[in-house]
Amino acid sequence: MKSYLKTIIILFVLVVTAYAQKPGMGLFLDDKYFENSPKAAPLMRGDYDNLPSAYSLKEFAPTPGSQGLHGTCTGWSTSYAGRTILEALRNRWSREEVDKNSFSPSYVYNQIRTTNDCFGGASIIDALDVLRLQGDVKLNDFGYLCERDVTADDKTKALEYKIIEYREVAYKTTNNKTERVKKSLSEDKPVVIAMDIPNSFIDAGEVWLPDSGDYRRWSQGHGMAIVGYDDNKFGGAFEIMNSWGTDWGNNGFTWMRYSDFEYFVLFAFELIDESKPEPTVPDLSGKLSFIESSGYPMESTFNGKYFETDEPYYSGTLFELRVSNSEPAYVYAFSYDLSNSVYKIFPFHNKMVAYLPYRQNNVAIPDEESYNMLDATTGTTFYCFLYSKEELKIDEIMDAVKSSNGNFWQRLTNSIGHKFVDQNFITYKDGNNIEFSAFSNGKSVVPVILEIPHN
Repeated sequence: MKSYLKTIIILFVLVVTAYAQKPGMGLFLDDKYFENSPKAAPLMRGDYDNLPSAYSLKEFAPTPGSQGLHGTCTGWSTSYAGRTILEALRNRWSREEVDKNSFSPSYVYNQIRTTNDCFGGASIIDALDVLRLQGDVKLNDFGYLCERDVTADDKTKALEYKIIEYREVAYKTTNNKTERVKKSLSEDKPVVIAMDIPNSFIDAGEVWLPDSGDYRRWSQGHGMAIVGYDDNKFGGAFEIMNSWGTDWGNNGFTWMRYSDFEYFVLFAFELIDESKPEPTVPDLSGKLSFIESSGYPMESTFNGKYFETDEPYYSGTLFELRVSNSEPAYVYAFSYDLSNSVYKIFPFHNKMVAYLPYRQNNVAIPDEESYNMLDATTGTTFYCFLYSKEELKIDEIMDAVKSSNGNFWQRLTNSIGHKFVDQNFITYKDGNNIEFSAFSNGKSVVPVILEIPHN
C-alpha cells in the first residue's frame, strides 16, 4: 500500500512539475486588441506572382532567447526578433554583430504590461506602437529585466531606432495569408505573428506537425517572428523564430506548414524601416494608368505643371485606375471638381497605411473588380496624387484646397507647395500612362495631377 501511495505521489509531482514548466506565452488574442491596427493596402494579384520559391532573413536574426515562464512574448517577437532583424538588414551585420546589437524585449514589454510583474500578457499592437512612436533600446543597454523602469534617458536613446511603420498584412479571415507574408519576407520585411498555440507546439522539432485534435481554438496567444519560407520544404512552410531558448525546436526555430499557418496564425504584421535608396537612383517614382472600361487608355499630355487628357469624356464614363510606385513612398490621392467638392481616393480608410514600402507596389482603386465613374458635375475633374517621402496630413491638405482661392493648381500650391520637389529634378512621361521619376533633393512631395474635362 505504501509503495502504491508513493507511486501516486511521484506521478502527481511529475504532472505538477511538467505543468509548472509550461513555457511562457502572453499575447492577447481578443479581437478588440486588433480593431485599430494599421492595415496594408491590398496589392493587385499580379504582385504575388513570381515570388521566389524560398527566401530567408534568418542570417539577420539574433540567436533565439528565452522568455522563461514570463508572459513577455510581445517584447521578444517585436523588439528582440523583428527590430533586430530590421537593423541587421540595414547594416548587413555578421552573425556576431547581430547578437551583439540585439534589442531588448523588456524595453517594450515593461511599458505595455498589464500587471506589476512579468507574468501577465500584453497586446502586440501596443508593442509595435512603442517601436513606431518611441523606438527601441538595445539589450546591452536595458537587459531582460522585469523590475527595471523606463527612464527619460532610455526614451531619448530609443529615438534613434524608431521604425517608420508597421502594417497588418494578414487577418484571420484573409484568404491569401500565406502569399501576403511571403511577399513581405521577399521584400526584406520581417513579420511578427499572433498565433493560437496548441499544446503540441511545445514539443515541436525541426517541423511542427499538429495532432489531429489540435484544429480548434485554444485561447493561448503567443507572439513569434517569421524569418523565412520555402515552397519545397515540408510541402511548403514558414520558418518560425520562437522565444523559448535554443533547446526548443531546432535551436530555437521550427518550420510550420502553410496549411497550419493559415489555421493557427490569426494576425501577421510586417515591420518597416526607412528605405536607403542609392544616391544615383531616383528616390521617388511612380506610374498611373487610367483605362476606359472598353480597354482603351485615357491618353494624356503634360503641360509643364500637370497632365491633361487628350480628349474630353462624358459624365458617367467608367474607367479603371491603377497606381504604382517603384520606390517606397507615402501615396495619397483625392479628386476635385469645379463645384469645390473634394473626395479622398487613397488611402481607402483611416486605418489603411499610406506607405507603400516595396520596390514595386501596384494598387487598383478601388479594386480590381470595380470601375471608377466620372461624376455628373460637367466641366473638369482633377485627380491629384501626392507621392511623398514623409507622412502627410491628407485631410488637412484637402480642407486647405477646398478653402483656398484660385484654380486647382494654385489651391494645391497654396496648401502644400512648400514641400514640392523642384520640377528641375522631376522627369515626367505622358502618353498611354502617366509616369515620373524624381530626386527629392531635400524636399519631400511630388504632385501628379490629371485634369479630365467632361460633359
